Amino acid sequence: MVKTKKKGLGKGLSALIGDNAAALPPASALNGATVGPAAETVGTPDGSQLIFLNPAEILPNPRQPRRGFDEVALEELAASIRRDGVQEPVIVRRTAAGYELVSGERRVRACILADLPQIPAICRDVSDRDMLKLGLIENIQREDLNPIELAGAYQALIDEFKWTQEELAMEVGKNRATVTNTLRLLHLPDVLQQQVADGSLSMGHAKALLSISSPAAQLAAARKIVKQGLSVRQAEKLAAETSPKPKKTAPKDPNIAAIEDDLRRSLGAKVRIKSQQGGKGRIEIEYFDLDELDRLLDLLRVRRS
Repeated sequence: MVKTKKKGLGKGLSALIGDNAAALPPASALNGATVGPAAETVGTPDGSQLIFLNPAEILPNPRQPRRGFDEVALEELAASIRRDGVQEPVIVRRTAAGYELVSGERRVRACILADLPQIPAICRDVSDRDMLKLGLIENIQREDLNPIELAGAYQALIDEFKWTQEELAMEVGKNRATVTNTLRLLHLPDVLQQQVADGSLSMGHAKALLSISSPAAQLAAARKIVKQGLSVRQAEKLAAETSPKPKKTAPKDPNIAAIEDDLRRSLGAKVRIKSQQGGKGRIEIEYFDLDELDRLLDLLRVRRS
């Protein structure tokens, strides 16, 4: 069964399936080629049902965050299923049109390729709002989404549940910086997003390209990265050379630099202190979006109180 060490939504699959895996039939009994008729059901500890369905008749999850499926990997999974059977049930819900998939699309597709007449499925009541969350949980835990699919799924969760990036990170059990960097991929031009999705550009390459402000310059740099096979470090150097050179400034007072560093660590954001004549000056705190601004304001309010 899926291990659920993460917080928040990472608990979703165990909540659907139940933690008592030993009470389910053994893996050898879950081979669709050897089980009984499709109507056969087996009770599970939490009262849900383990049923056996024709994989070709299961309706797809309309909120599936994954868009691409590696055909070679599917064939390999189909071969494994022919040999060893289905090792874990998929999750479905009952609708007026039939059984609709909640999670496990790769297994369903592989069973169809393997010509299995049946696949084990746990039928549970799942709301429309939970369909996206649960489809995302499984793919995150299995690391099945490419970076762009993951970014799109994160954004869909933010839009639907009105979460901040901080709340999203807690729900999916990821570091907030990781979530933020993944969401930033959606700022790339569409053609570069496609290259990240198909693996032509890595996540590291994409982060380097995001440091370039002009989309045209990003596209030109990406072409050079792909054509010359540049490493991430080389891509970062290229991005630095492409970006406008900062104006030279006088060396900063080490005391001011130390204060900036202290504020940077405590706020988790870039901080600049600009001194002026007469002892005046200003403090600049950088943020990437409104969620980041809300987080910083919350921190400053706590300090003030």
